[in-house]
Amino acid sequence: MLAGLGMANRSRVKMSQQIFERLITHASENGVVIPSPEQARWIRRLNDADASLMAKADVLEHQQITRQIRAIQFEHDAVRYFAVLGIGEAESLPDGLVPTELTPGTLTVVLEQSDIQPSAKGLEILEAIGGLHGGVDGFEGYELSDITRLYPSIDIFKADQNYEYTKNVVRVLGALTARSYVDGPIAPSGTTLNKVSEVFQSGPEHVPFESVLQGMLSISWGGFFLELYRAIEQLYAVPRLTTLVEAWPTSLPYRSLADLLESHLAWRPKEDDALAKIIAECDDTVVTPLRKSFSAHRDGEREITAEKVAADIYKVRNSLVHFRAALGTVQRTNEEWDDMISAMLGLVKDVYQRHGDRFNQELKA
Repeated sequence: MLAGLGMANRSRVKMSQQIFERLITHASENGVVIPSPEQARWIRRLNDADASLMAKADVLEHQQITRQIRAIQFEHDAVRYFAVLGIGEAESLPDGLVPTELTPGTLTVVLEQSDIQPSAKGLEILEAIGGLHGGVDGFEGYELSDITRLYPSIDIFKADQNYEYTKNVVRVLGALTARSYVDGPIAPSGTTLNKVSEVFQSGPEHVPFESVLQGMLSISWGGFFLELYRAIEQLYAVPRLTTLVEAWPTSLPYRSLADLLESHLAWRPKEDDALAKIIAECDDTVVTPLRKSFSAHRDGEREITAEKVAADIYKVRNSLVHFRAALGTVQRTNEEWDDMISAMLGLVKDVYQRHGDRFNQELKA
């Protein structure tokens, strides 16, 4: 099958064959038979540099968030690339990302490294690849556009490596998703979406970014709230552990210490009390939005303390997690939910700025 091809072509054929095997299988599942399935098929060569990228790109990470939304991070010749699938066009791009044209090399890397399925029907695949293949004289490969139209849209970006967030595929995907969120199931304001994007771009490195992204992609405001709540919940042990290590010094990360205490002593912090202690540490720029959005019903009370704000946040959490008549359901307008989510984003960013390193890393001497 490959005897008549040069070395470069043989390499490209070998790398591309799996892509076309998937296309042929997909067409077969649609009841369409592609002729000569054993013949070699490949995408027309662009240039030497792109062929080198196809063969030698170092794939660093492949992250799938939903069935459609995923991203692949790869590097070649000291250039960092991100391929993003399943999101809309961003109204404005985050700093540090520059869109670049899809090429045969980058397309091959993306399709080989993901299980993304063709979006085309069987007859469309037959029309695109059925009559031409390596057994036909003069065949030099398919046009890139004939293959890309068989798949969902793929966006490629070059990343400026001077930006810390471009080391993390979830952060890049989150920043782009926030900038392209238009017709999702909930209606965050532009201000809140900008705040989400800022968390991904400039937030502390230990924020659980995947939880924030999953929250933004939730089908309900409550889902978004719960993912942000979980991000805070992870740090509930910190106030007690801070006091503990003053009397019992240890260099262990707080995460490891909390695990030991729970595993051996069955200790874990009381949620509403822990949340109140975390909020009490925050300054007014963080606490005031929480007070306004979660505790507005307390208007007129002499003092709305951190304990009261924590109780109100915890009550929202319980009404979403539990299904008991006494708890009722959370009824909020879009504007009220938007304010609550915005306030929670501020809390997440603040507490991870203060506690993220110590919670996740061993204390250095």
